[in-house]
Amino acid sequence: MADVQIQQTPETGSGGGGWVWAIIVLILLAVIAWFVFGGGLHRTNTTKIDINAPGAPAGGASGGGAAAPSGGGGAKKGP
Repeated sequence: MADVQIQQTPETGSGGGGWVWAIIVLILLAVIAWFVFGGGLHRTNTTKIDINAPGAPAGGASGGGAAAPSGGGGAKKGP
């Protein structure tokens, strides 16, 4: 009979390296969760918008939403 010799070389990347990929995936999930839920993407804008329209009172709302016209078109009082 003939002698048969079978040699198997271990595959690289399977088995021992699986836990490394598991840790990398867990770290990536933790970073994504921190950005989404923990405050990594919270940005507070302190934009100050100051609009002064002519004839409108400065610093207050005019109640009805429209400012009264200044200088014309109403009932005039006589002396």
